[in-house]
Amino acid sequence: MEKHTLIAVVLCLLILVLYQEWLGRRYSTPPPSPQAERKLKEEAHPAPRPRETQVRRPAPQSLKEIRVETDHYVATFTNRGARLKSLFLKHYRASADKKSPPLEMISSATGVPYPLGIQLNSPQPFNDEGLIYSVQGASLKLTGNGQGTLLFQARTPSGAELIKKFSFVGSSYPIGLEISLTGADASTAPALLLSSEGNPKGSAGDAAFEGFLALVGKKVLREPVEEIKKGKEITGPIRWVGFGYTYFLFSALPEGEEEQGVVVRQEGPALVAEIGGLSEATAEKKSRYTLFIGPKDLDVLKSLDKELERSLDFGYLGFISLPFLHALRFSHRFTSSYGIDIILLTLLIKLITAPLTHKSSVSMKQMQKLQPQMERIKEKFKDDREQLNKEITELYRRNKLNPLGGCLPMLIQFPVFIGLYYALFTPIELRHASFLWVQDLSRPDWQSLPLTIAGWKLGIPILTLLMGASMFAQQWMTPSAGDPNQRRLMLIMPVAFTAMFVTFPAGLTIYWLVNNILSIGQQYLVNRMEH
Repeated sequence: MEKHTLIAVVLCLLILVLYQEWLGRRYSTPPPSPQAERKLKEEAHPAPRPRETQVRRPAPQSLKEIRVETDHYVATFTNRGARLKSLFLKHYRASADKKSPPLEMISSATGVPYPLGIQLNSPQPFNDEGLIYSVQGASLKLTGNGQGTLLFQARTPSGAELIKKFSFVGSSYPIGLEISLTGADASTAPALLLSSEGNPKGSAGDAAFEGFLALVGKKVLREPVEEIKKGKEITGPIRWVGFGYTYFLFSALPEGEEEQGVVVRQEGPALVAEIGGLSEATAEKKSRYTLFIGPKDLDVLKSLDKELERSLDFGYLGFISLPFLHALRFSHRFTSSYGIDIILLTLLIKLITAPLTHKSSVSMKQMQKLQPQMERIKEKFKDDREQLNKEITELYRRNKLNPLGGCLPMLIQFPVFIGLYYALFTPIELRHASFLWVQDLSRPDWQSLPLTIAGWKLGIPILTLLMGASMFAQQWMTPSAGDPNQRRLMLIMPVAFTAMFVTFPAGLTIYWLVNNILSIGQQYLVNRMEH
């Protein structure tokens, strides 16, 4: 039995082996494809990676903000677009309130891109607003002659390398900017983008937006917001371009005197100036600018040696305004009060014009004495206009009087008034300058004593009311050479001037008030001399 059992087990094992061999041949696995075979070989024997020639995908850059503080400003840059995110002027407040924060010249606004962007117009339009730059350099705090730089680098989608290099000096406002583009098939240099939302944040309306400014050759262009909205293109030797405010300026000064192209337009809520070179294509395209973001201080603007002081608009009577401004600045060295400086300037102007005004007052007094004779002549020749004029002219000749003599002081005072208006309103010196109860000589005096009635923001214009009262007294004391209707008209003038001066700077009201008081004193002396 054991022998038969052993034979049966061997036969079963033999049958099982033969069966498995038959199944293998019947349902065999197909050979691998060449691709799969190559993959298996690479997994089994990986090839060494080349160290130098391997192309790596750049690691994503994180968003960064870099703070730059100098003696004059605190600026914040972002590496998104390598742009200026904010800039505070350390020495200028947002409002006349001494507790108000520094004025923020550059700020964030919905729909307004940060300034100092780059526009590439060829071969395809590209804007670096969303481009994340790498940064070389950390936050800076510079004083005096200390210098520092920030270097932003990025690659455009087309593979070109874009670099922005900012240079700073602790003691000065100007910022150096160098833009370079390499590896791009472009026909022009990259264009610099300046952008503005209009009025600076929290400026309380005393740094109102003026519009686009540019010096092209020898001509200053001033384009208000309405013209910017229409769009404007400028070509020529651009010395500087920018956006102007009542007392501040945001501008770019291209290096060199070559032809430049500037396009000014509105993009949503933003006002944009695109400054692009017209240079031919080169292997490396570079553009250099000096950026000025600061006050319209005459000395500071002149220091840039690009006629940037012409951004100050003194009107057609600038030849009168500038000497007045220099006189105010000179006396301020000793008084430290622009209110006193205005009073001293008024005294100086009155002293210079005193001989003319005295002669005019005497002439008007004499003409008043001739009134009875003139009335008789008018009655006698009322039907003969030609003879009437001859008789009156003869009357003036016999008494050696000039009928226009009384108008001469007013004719002289008018351009002086206009020139002084611009000298007080345009420069930054009087901004937030206080005197007595007036907090800001560049603003109407009623704003220094505000009050609210039924939701209306009003104020008490003490200086303006005093000015109107003094003008009324002056007119009352001044002899009238005309008929009663003319005298009544002259007495209406103080009312009209008072209403007009409500909106004028308090510094100008001080000038007119002091001038009226001095004129009253002069007229009093003339009246005493005639008795």
